[in-house]
Amino acid sequence: MENDKLLAGDTLHSNEPEMQFMIDSAVPASDDPDMPSLTFRVVVLGTVFTCALAFTNAYYWFRSNPIALGIPVVQLLSLPAGWALAQVLPRRQFRTFGKQWTMNPGAFSIKEHVLISVFANASTSTVYALELIVVRKFWIGTPLAFGAGVLMSLTSQLIGYSFSGLFHRILVEPSAMAWPSTLVDVSLFRTLQALMTDKHGLAREMRQRQRLFWIALAGSFAWYFVPGWFFPTLTMLPLLCFAAPNNVVAQQLGDGYNGLGMLAVTLDWSTISSSYTGSPLATPWFAACNLFAGFAIFMWVITPIAYYANAWDARSLPIYTSNLFAANGSVYDIEAVLRDGRLDPELYEEYGPVRMSTQFLIMYGLCFMGITCLLSHVALNHGRDLWRTLQAAVAELRSGRSYGRSGAERESIAYEHSAYARVPGVWYAGLFVATLAMGLGACQGFGLLPWWGFLLAIAVAALLTVPVGLIEAVSNFQYGLGVITELIAAFIWPGEPTFNAAFKMFGYITMRQTLQLTRDQKLGHYMRVPPRHVFAAQVAGTVAAALVQLGVAAWLMHSVPNICTDAGAPFTCRKARLFYATTTIWGVLGPQRQFAGRYATLYWLFLAGAALPVPVWLLRRRFPRSMWRLVSLPVVLTLPGYFPNMPTHNAAMFTLCCFVFNHILLHRRPAWWRRYNFVLTAALDAGLAVSGIIGYFALQHVRVNWWGTQDHCPLSSRALDQRVVPGT
Repeated sequence: MENDKLLAGDTLHSNEPEMQFMIDSAVPASDDPDMPSLTFRVVVLGTVFTCALAFTNAYYWFRSNPIALGIPVVQLLSLPAGWALAQVLPRRQFRTFGKQWTMNPGAFSIKEHVLISVFANASTSTVYALELIVVRKFWIGTPLAFGAGVLMSLTSQLIGYSFSGLFHRILVEPSAMAWPSTLVDVSLFRTLQALMTDKHGLAREMRQRQRLFWIALAGSFAWYFVPGWFFPTLTMLPLLCFAAPNNVVAQQLGDGYNGLGMLAVTLDWSTISSSYTGSPLATPWFAACNLFAGFAIFMWVITPIAYYANAWDARSLPIYTSNLFAANGSVYDIEAVLRDGRLDPELYEEYGPVRMSTQFLIMYGLCFMGITCLLSHVALNHGRDLWRTLQAAVAELRSGRSYGRSGAERESIAYEHSAYARVPGVWYAGLFVATLAMGLGACQGFGLLPWWGFLLAIAVAALLTVPVGLIEAVSNFQYGLGVITELIAAFIWPGEPTFNAAFKMFGYITMRQTLQLTRDQKLGHYMRVPPRHVFAAQVAGTVAAALVQLGVAAWLMHSVPNICTDAGAPFTCRKARLFYATTTIWGVLGPQRQFAGRYATLYWLFLAGAALPVPVWLLRRRFPRSMWRLVSLPVVLTLPGYFPNMPTHNAAMFTLCCFVFNHILLHRRPAWWRRYNFVLTAALDAGLAVSGIIGYFALQHVRVNWWGTQDHCPLSSRALDQRVVPGT
């Protein structure tokens, strides 16, 4: 198959047998094309769950301790809800616009279950435009009208569907594009559905899977109350801090929150399977090796060398923090250099330039290196095949014939893709034109960006989608490129924080949304859900979620006294305040000031990143069976891009778990791994999600004070050469 040659010679193609085994272990090998899919029950339950999650997540987004209801909640609750509707809804036939349909086509199907989750997935996070709306209302410029928020939200959320359709042939159809995280969802759907549909007793293997699922779910649910509320020290056991309670260096090296996380252990699944890394049981072992190699090199080797050698006067600041500092080591007060929301040059000269911690500087440097490394890596390893795919797609559009196929396209999972009609290209094109018009209207009508700036942002998103998607589709990790869009906007429009935030929204968030939609399409691909039904569920869910979240935001901002201030607690808008700080730094100070003088050498890393993949590519070609075939530099550079916000003690435990399950058990106990691996991680994640939600509502006001709740590394946030107390 033509598309399956896309990754020929690349890291993950060399790992294809192992990847294929993972796919075969989770994905069903048969399909029933007559199974109900997009039904009345899907529309009703999809709308209910989407609106409920959108309301809850938007409401708690404004609070001091935000909580996010995730898709596992929908997966668990929608199944009994669907089953109940199948028992009570009438089976009467209706005819509308010549189409015959019914409220109840029979038993609740697994395809309906999948579509409800796809429908609701759009509401599991808040729309990015919400942050710009809040910042404009309370801190910068004039408040945006509700219509501007609607246009921004729908544009940034929906325009990604056009890109996902454009790149569907590259990022979804090839069997090499595994999207490992979706395999966990596949296992969860199959396990839950088997419980609800079997009437004659399950096969022995399925009974064993379900027994493990419910035992692991109950254990995960119960255990999280311990590290989550009553014994949080179990979330991080800093052995170096225990050994040297009065030593600043030991605590800087050993703390997982304000230090480098050396010899720090965790017994908390939410830390091991965090939002930064995902589940180790769903991550290919080679990808975890690349990830940990990058973490160890930059966190445990380069950072301490640079810090203790006092590079950039580093020892006068904490070793690991996202704070920005003034010349004397105090936290930088951005308000001290602003006048009417804009930089005042005189105040800036009086107050002084920004200083950053060593790890913060390394993070920025790796972001600079990462973007050129990613583009160089994709050009070297995929450039020729991407060009061929593009040529074939253009030829197909011109001739109306399917290229490079004999009959239906088949993957090793024996999926007859041609059994279902594709999404017509005109649907994607029409959506693109509509969202492009909305985006231009929002930018021009409300002063968010110049029209050409909006088009440039969309071009950046389109350019980055394939390189980032190729890496995520095979490694489970998405390279973060938000800094790059902020950098571009800061150079083009210095001193314009609104332009900077809007450019990031349309340039980076559009790409991120595209890849989320692409993951859903791959899930539908695995579960044999008609592509047109997936598309309809995605668009409907996205529109509903955006409108509900904007409505909740408008209601709270007009009804809660002192919202987004300390006096308005618990509605302090922590996420919006962080967004305001970063937007101000990039949009007001800009890279001309932030990376001037002593930090200007970081710009050389753009050139270094472009050259870095070349020797690896040459070694891989010269020694095709050596370890170099498993090296993926974009993955190596992925995890350091999350610093300094990410806890540093989860990388080692994540890699250890991946080694045990996806290397040792995969090769020594493949039958056990095939039956239980994805079921186990789905159960652990689902139990954790439910426990976190119940604990949040039931225990958020419970305070326990004992050794297990104390900070055991109090010196880690200090500077080695202390001048002032950080935070003052």
